[in-house]
Amino acid sequence: MLDSLDTPPSGNDVFIWTDYLELRALTSADSCFSRGDLASVEGRSKDLGRGFKVESQWRAVADFAGVRLNDFGKNYPFAVSADGDTLEVHFDNEPGKRMYLGLLLAACMRNIKNSHRGVVARAFEEACFNVFEKLMPEGSTVRATWANGGPEAPYVGTLYDKMVQIARDLRCTPNFEPHDFKPSDSGDGGIDLIAWHDMSDTREGLPIAAGQVGCSREEWRSKQCEASWLAKHSRHFPLMHGWATYYFMPLDLREADGRWAYKSDIGSAIIVDRLRILRLVERYDLLSTMPNMPFIDEALAYRVI
Repeated sequence: MLDSLDTPPSGNDVFIWTDYLELRALTSADSCFSRGDLASVEGRSKDLGRGFKVESQWRAVADFAGVRLNDFGKNYPFAVSADGDTLEVHFDNEPGKRMYLGLLLAACMRNIKNSHRGVVARAFEEACFNVFEKLMPEGSTVRATWANGGPEAPYVGTLYDKMVQIARDLRCTPNFEPHDFKPSDSGDGGIDLIAWHDMSDTREGLPIAAGQVGCSREEWRSKQCEASWLAKHSRHFPLMHGWATYYFMPLDLREADGRWAYKSDIGSAIIVDRLRILRLVERYDLLSTMPNMPFIDEALAYRVI
């Protein structure tokens, strides 16, 4: 299921490089990845720029892995050796660690073969649905809009059909016509998750939230606005009150000091990244409700000698 493991990330983002080295450790015959292994990657790769320095990159990754160990705690399935030269896998199949690995693999989609990407993405979507549901007020209706999504995604038909059904649930008159959409479009229109509270009556004016789920390392900058009422959907759904927007990502979008990475690129969406997902899963005791992720076992069985 894995591919292109010899191809390192572009750029120097420490959260991306730490993911890459974690993946390499996970798939190593020795269940570890060392400073020397990173030097070998540099020697074989033609994609690293002249500014790449093994020592500084390794130290940044080792330090950030220490930050992750502190913040993810018992759910972090890696550790840096005492001498600081090796990133080691410490995995015992505990549910929290499995969840971390599921999020790590979803964040490393460029290293997942095309034949497996849909399975990984759907498992991540389902996990986010469970978290999103807990973030909504008690008594809310929570639904997904993705295709073939099972009981969580009751909206069916073309995108136009789905949008009409959503408008009906949100108690507003849709401001669009069939010809506004491609006839064959059966996508989600940018809305993966939708939730509302009925306020115990039948009038307009509901508290609503919508969410988008994405695994891309780069496209999150634009995709975070896909579910935004103000940026995209206010014309489609003329509501009395706009909705809150969430964007779920498997990336650990942080700097080493704990602040948001690329904070200037974060818009009005509420970002729910890897750390928030795992902490919310723990807070709401959701590990037993997480989707089955057999691709984790496939990754664990993959060994690069």
